[in-house]
Amino acid sequence: MTDSAYTQFTKNDFAQNVFGRRSIRKFVPDVKITRAEMQEILTQAGRAPSSMNLQPWRFVVVDSAAGKVQLHDMVMTNTPQNDTSSAMIIVFGVPHPEHDAAKIYDAAVAAGTMSQTTHDEELAEIKDYYEKMDPVTRAKVISLDAGLVTMQLTLIARAHGYDTCIIGGFNGTAVQKAFAPHPDFVPEAIVAIGQAAENGYETVRLPVAETTTFA
Repeated sequence: MTDSAYTQFTKNDFAQNVFGRRSIRKFVPDVKITRAEMQEILTQAGRAPSSMNLQPWRFVVVDSAAGKVQLHDMVMTNTPQNDTSSAMIIVFGVPHPEHDAAKIYDAAVAAGTMSQTTHDEELAEIKDYYEKMDPVTRAKVISLDAGLVTMQLTLIARAHGYDTCIIGGFNGTAVQKAFAPHPDFVPEAIVAIGQAAENGYETVRLPVAETTTFA
């Protein structure tokens, strides 16, 4: 991504984007995000870090009226976000990201950001690591990476002038069956995005003295 890509941000104040973020539950319903801008937002969100850069996430953008109706009963108490947001972005975890390793690392070599030697060493390490990985560890790795891209998505949205709400309360089985691009993909989170129709409320954080120790 070139530096010029960042000039498209309408809100480039880092402190406001981070510390001004609120979980918004009611959006202006007639504000739509074009699919071109949505693709730009997701491209920028996809710069989030991931284990071995395997990017084990896929997005399904539910922005149609029919899609919203279908999703409505699956999001439990989060129907205001579903019904008023510009879109509901479902973040799916990919259980076998190692299958994309060669494609990603070949592209890195072609772009000149990785040597062929490093490419070969990394692919061998990925193959060995994922072949030996137990299911619990695999799920943890995928979920962590999905969480990283979800958080980055909320901040990128702020930079584009939108607000969000990260939703964890939904019927995962139903969402997977209705919206998963592949039956093995697992819905990890849903992000409501749009123009806020409320301020949201300030939340209290535990003091760092209670959450941190030094070793």
